[in-house]
Amino acid sequence: MSQPASILEQLGSQWQWPAYVLSACFDKANNLAFALGDGSVRLFPADVDHEPLSIKAHEGAVLSLSSAPKTGFLSGGDDGRFMRIDADGTLTELTDFQGRWIDHVASHASGVMACTEGKRLHLYPGRGQPLVREFPSTVGGICFAPNGYRMAVAHYGGVTLCSTRSADSTPVLLKCPGSHLAVTWSPDSRFVISAMQEECLRGWRLEDNDALFMSGYSAKVKSLAWFNGGRYLATSGSPCAPCWSFKGRKGPKGREPLTPGESTSALVTAVAGDPKHAILAIGYDDGQVTIAEPLRDQEVVIKPPGNGAITTLGWSSDGNWLAFGTETGFAGRLPVGG
Repeated sequence: MSQPASILEQLGSQWQWPAYVLSACFDKANNLAFALGDGSVRLFPADVDHEPLSIKAHEGAVLSLSSAPKTGFLSGGDDGRFMRIDADGTLTELTDFQGRWIDHVASHASGVMACTEGKRLHLYPGRGQPLVREFPSTVGGICFAPNGYRMAVAHYGGVTLCSTRSADSTPVLLKCPGSHLAVTWSPDSRFVISAMQEECLRGWRLEDNDALFMSGYSAKVKSLAWFNGGRYLATSGSPCAPCWSFKGRKGPKGREPLTPGESTSALVTAVAGDPKHAILAIGYDDGQVTIAEPLRDQEVVIKPPGNGAITTLGWSSDGNWLAFGTETGFAGRLPVGG
């Protein structure tokens, strides 16, 4: 007897590509890009129903992908190139750090763009010369403050907060021994949270630098996602998707997380949150994708196990679309709202 069709098969679209899917990313206009390990980017213009545009963005692998300030995307590769990719597939080289890896790229709606190579952060303010800052070790992750005026940079020994507009302003170091691999800034601007090599989260309440420590993980946290208007932070790294509450002045201090998506046989490898509602997408190392409502304890499997570990999940900014990719090059897109 044949298995019933999954929700993905019934309502969504799916593709099999020849390389690892590094990232699935929507821009502000709902254009969608998938970055692959073979240096290509697959583009899906919004509201156009056809096979994706295949763009050779890098000579080696794509290492990083983000949305551009308005529409389109930014990418970095192990060929040293920092690229802008328009929704129609037009490529523009922003800079070329020959022989270096562009590990992280990011942008803010204000127009500022950023990339890292090794220990250095390069900020492109839109007008004027780029700002360059150097850190004690290789940059582990970057993110903009919600207003775009500062950037958080994770590295060995802590997280540095620096201005995106002035080279003369003094950076602020949030100290914490160890290697920091990713960083995120809360949507209300009150907290900065980093993921550690030691299978835990560290954080700071910025009004007084009060320290946070969140532990109990089975693996390094590689995926972080705010949802429900920034009231919760979901993470990978466990047989569930721990959701830490940031309601109230103390945030998660003294609280246990919600634990949606509990599995007896798989680890969570990726999370993505509905930007407005208390809904979370959870991907596992066995290939399953689940959509959960943690506050109502409801869950539905939209993709069954198979096709390799989930490597990325992306939720559109209007909450209407979810995309995913796996380590074997399998990818999908599904309407989830509207």
